[in-house]
Amino acid sequence: MKFQTERTRKWRATELDPADERTICQIEEYGCSIISVGRHCSEDPSWTYSIGVYDTCGKPDLITVGLKFKVAQSCLNEAARRLRDGADLTKGRHADLLGNVDCELRPVDARWVKHLMNWANWYYGRTDYPVLQVVYPDLENRFPGEEGFDSRFAQPLMQPGYEFTEVEKEFWDSVEEAGKFRDWAFPDPPHTGAYLSRAVQQGAEPVTYVSHDADDGAWQFLGDSMSESGGVLSCMHHPVDDDPSLKDLADLPLGWCAERDAAGKPWRRYQHEPDESDEVDG
Repeated sequence: MKFQTERTRKWRATELDPADERTICQIEEYGCSIISVGRHCSEDPSWTYSIGVYDTCGKPDLITVGLKFKVAQSCLNEAARRLRDGADLTKGRHADLLGNVDCELRPVDARWVKHLMNWANWYYGRTDYPVLQVVYPDLENRFPGEEGFDSRFAQPLMQPGYEFTEVEKEFWDSVEEAGKFRDWAFPDPPHTGAYLSRAVQQGAEPVTYVSHDADDGAWQFLGDSMSESGGVLSCMHHPVDDDPSLKDLADLPLGWCAERDAAGKPWRRYQHEPDESDEVDG
């Protein structure tokens, strides 16, 4: 492989899951792997970063926030190529990385590396490797902090010593909150709406009946009184947060139900009859 390193060989000597194996292959073939992390809530921006640039050529890895993945991927790959060819991208502004506007590449504080670049941290086994943030302007080529900058293009600035504004604080907090969902196993995102009986929502009853509806994919989490106490719509993660044993039903297929006699008892799974209706009365 063109970009095989001592580190990639070390990882190949271990047992890798398919995703990690793919990452190592991309680093060895292209000199880096590009990872995009989406948000569970559409109003929160995603971020995209490289893994392996520092390992394969001794130049900083890269990160950018708020761009669509394909756009960010193209931008970071081109920036990595220029770094590999010897360009110092920390000086001046650079064209042809992102459409018709310029970009600046600025050093990233280690606290952001630790907070955002989990897969790269795994790869390097540390968080003190150098990283540059690709900072982009608005459509008029005005950068954050410049007069007239269009706030729709605001992005968290991750430079050492930079004081948090509301933009940085909100982004940091949104990532921190999402951390508790890293082991989320359900096929639907944590903030998907789910139906709870009111007794379950209020904590008066444990969940003893779960349905994954065939028609619309909706989830229902009900107690012994079923729908008699009325139903409420809630983020799906709330009942799972309250009762982690519900994670055992993450693979419940569409059109199936599960029930148990009481909290802590084993689940019994069965498939809905075609004409069965499990709607929760509001």
